[in-house]
Amino acid sequence: MTEPRKYLTAHAPKNIWAELKLPNEDARVRAMVKSGFNVELLSNVANIIGLGPALVAQSLGITNTTLARRRKHGHFTREESDRIFCLIQVTDRATDLFEGNRKSAAQWMQTSVPALGQKQLIEMLQTTADTIAVLNLITRLEFGVHS
Repeated sequence: MTEPRKYLTAHAPKNIWAELKLPNEDARVRAMVKSGFNVELLSNVANIIGLGPALVAQSLGITNTTLARRRKHGHFTREESDRIFCLIQVTDRATDLFEGNRKSAAQWMQTSVPALGQKQLIEMLQTTADTIAVLNLITRLEFGVHS
């Protein structure tokens, strides 16, 4: 008789939402966006992507002076929080596209993409229209549709 096989558990990277300690319930996340994300969240997202918080803020259209004001206040506005939400969503989807390899996803987000007019994904998160274009591109790539 042969011994049963022993399998080692694969340790996938933690889900970005869980890592950022954000609820996985849509209604609760939407409420957080409406009330304004805590300023610390931007630093945590920047750390996951591997960029400085000031650079991430700039890519979201948040100037250094605005970022300094938000740090004093402690929270972002609804609009700024919405852009941060979009960044988290795109980072999550890009990580899925790269089969959990967050480093590759982050590098790709900082690469000029021909399908987006040679813009970087990280530059395309200031408007809903641009974010939808990025998410549509990721969906097309997931299904093997060349852009």
